[in-house]
Amino acid sequence: MSTDQSNPPPKGAARFAAIAAVIVAFMIVAIFVGMNVQHAKTLREEQAGQIKPQDKPMHEKDLSKSPPDRR
Repeated sequence: MSTDQSNPPPKGAARFAAIAAVIVAFMIVAIFVGMNVQHAKTLREEQAGQIKPQDKPMHEKDLSKSPPDRR
C-alpha cells in the first residue's frame, strides 16, 4: 500500500479559483479608482480655496490649525 498517493482537486476548483481571482482583482481596481476620484475631488476643492470643516479654526485664537487664507 502506497501512502504518497494524493487525491486530485475537485473538478470545479480551478474555475472557482479563477472566479475568486477575478473578483479580488475587480475589488482592488475599484478601490484604486475610487480613491483616485476622491483625491481629485479634494484637490479641486483645495485649489478652489475651500477649506474642509475639520481644518477650520474653531475660533480666531485657535492655534492648533492654520488660519484660512484671506485674499
